[in-house]
Amino acid sequence: MRTVLITGATSGFGKLLAEVFLKQGDRVIATGRNLLERRDIFDKDRSTYKNRFLEFTMDVTKKSEIEDVIQVLKEKNLCVDILINNAGHGLFGALEDLEEEDIRHQMEVNFFGTVNVTKMFLPFLRQTKGKIFNFSSVFGFMGFPLTSLYCASKYAVEGLTESLRGELSPFGVHVCLIEPGGYRTNFGNSLKWVQKTSSYELQLSNYRDLHRKISLRKPQEPLEVAIGILKLSKKQTLPMRKVFGKDGNFSYILKRFLPSRLYFGIMDLVFRKVFLKAKN
Repeated sequence: MRTVLITGATSGFGKLLAEVFLKQGDRVIATGRNLLERRDIFDKDRSTYKNRFLEFTMDVTKKSEIEDVIQVLKEKNLCVDILINNAGHGLFGALEDLEEEDIRHQMEVNFFGTVNVTKMFLPFLRQTKGKIFNFSSVFGFMGFPLTSLYCASKYAVEGLTESLRGELSPFGVHVCLIEPGGYRTNFGNSLKWVQKTSSYELQLSNYRDLHRKISLRKPQEPLEVAIGILKLSKKQTLPMRKVFGKDGNFSYILKRFLPSRLYFGIMDLVFRKVFLKAKN
């Protein structure tokens, strides 16, 4: 039986990942901020998979909480075969308008949280010759206006993961970047938008309108990402990255195969049309 630890397991991709791995027959360690104060989230899983489901409060920005989980696992003589760094936070707005506290929090959750958890669980993963899945995003390989800090955090995860691929390979530990496009999760509802702006008011208003329009379209189902990761976890070796979604794959092809000048020329036209559109 494999043991799978998932960060940010209380909703979205994390919750679905917990469910598909449990149904597969794996043991799941679900973690999240203040999770034990929200025990209703996993009532069904707790009763259905009694001996294969563990849950812990674990804020990825707090090393003490990560250490607490590690200590319990050692006491239970459990290892980790698969680590899924899914916990994330979204901060949207113009760089000039962002508060330093919010900027640092964005990096603390998305980047340093991934660093903290990975580093502290590596002794387990080296022992099991395990697998690591780090959640990035389409915004991990393409920059986008009014998402500079979110993009920066995901670009950082990409560099970390690519480097770890070679660093951990001699120990039999495999790593993979997960790069989803837009999916129907609660991520859009939990985004933190800048609260005050002046010079960027038109851009921000148009971007929020775009988000609302996209949410009304038929969305991509996040279950396909969870099932896709489950399938990847069964492979002997992992690809460096796995892009999910029609929009994600389209964006990846554009960025990778178009000449740089043509790509940025197209994106400049799109940005002007979307962000600088005059209000009626």
